[in-house]
Amino acid sequence: MSKGQNGTETTDRLLAAAGEVFAEVGYRAATLREICHRAQANIAAVNYHFHDKQQLYTAVLRQAVLAAGESLELLAPRATDTPEEKLRHFVHKFLDNLLGSERPVQLLRLVAHEMVEPTPALDLVVEQAVRPLKEILSAIVAELLEPAADSPLVGDCAGSVLSQCSNYHHSEAFIQRLDHINVHDPATIEHLADHIFRFSLGGIQAMAACAESADRGESATATQRKRV
Repeated sequence: MSKGQNGTETTDRLLAAAGEVFAEVGYRAATLREICHRAQANIAAVNYHFHDKQQLYTAVLRQAVLAAGESLELLAPRATDTPEEKLRHFVHKFLDNLLGSERPVQLLRLVAHEMVEPTPALDLVVEQAVRPLKEILSAIVAELLEPAADSPLVGDCAGSVLSQCSNYHHSEAFIQRLDHINVHDPATIEHLADHIFRFSLGGIQAMAACAESADRGESATATQRKRV
């Protein structure tokens, strides 16, 4: 075995062990001692391959985001679908990514820790995982809001849809105790996704109608002022 192969194996073991530890307890509570114990490596190996704990953590996050990249691509709707079909597709795929059997568990746990205790690596999560997700949804929402699709309203509506979906992941323990449901059950995921889609579609359509009504009111007021 060459020195290079041995180095690669050590790097892989460190990344795997660090991913487990960071996902379990978060960046701040994780220790290099525990990571190295699980990786069967010494702290000098961390310094050699990653320089420090922060860079090891960033490497773990980057690897997790890349591994989940295929799931992100599945959220993109078909161009031939109607705006309503695009929203339904997005909600169902996103909720399945959060709760389904193929969900990226490690990445979801890492992101949950970042939400509570942000680290310098938060920008990586936002730019490579969260922003692309919101951009896909925002494009769909803009279609549904036309002709009232101004940026603040699009952002508010997209944020509301994402929050509804994310709630079933972040509040899983509370929901299971309050409503006695298993949010990972396929039939439950389907039911929740359909509810979120219908609720969100109705809300977005109502916001579009309100914005259009307000625009008509402003136009009428402006016309009256001109006459005066």
